[in-house]
Parts: sequence; structure tokens; C-alpha cells
Amino acid sequence: MKGILLAGGFGSRLHPMTLAASKQLLPVYDKPMVYYPLSTLMLAGIRDIMVISTTRGPAAFKRLLGDGTAFRRAVPYAVQPKPEASRRRS
Repeated sequence: MKGILLAGGFGSRLHPMTLAASKQLLPVYDKPMVYYPLSTLMLAGIRDIMVISTTRGPAAFKRLLGDGTAFRRAVPYAVQPKPEASRRRS
């Protein structure tokens, strides 16, 4: 099974903290916010987790998560340049 971790958004409600870092990299209690959904996917047994972020995010996520070997997971990255809802066809 595969999972996705949506790490996009500009964090405008958290301005000015998000000028320096993505909101998903900001600490919540004792770890970066992105660790919470990541741990949920890991507990569900998902081994292939794609991180989708904005154009300014992938480098920071790669520094934090690497390629996933530290978590015994495959962690590829993708960029979504702008937020768009997918269109479903009937």
C-alpha cells in the first residue's frame, strides 16, 4: 500500500513564522508537525510514502526525512506548484 503526505500551503495564518520555514516543519510540542501524519502512515504499515509540497519545500523536507531509510520507508518527493482541486469526471 502507498500513502501520500500533503505538505503544501503557505501557512499564511502563521505569518511571520512561515517566512523562514514551511508550517509542516515548525515544532508542535517536541517534533516537527510533519512527523504526526508520517507516524500515522507508518503505524498503518504503509512503506511507500510520497511527500507532496510547494516549490519552496522539497529541499527542507529532504534534509529532514532524507530518502526514508532512517524510517525504513521509501520517501519520494513531488512538487505541486499551485493548489488545485482535482476534477472528477462523472
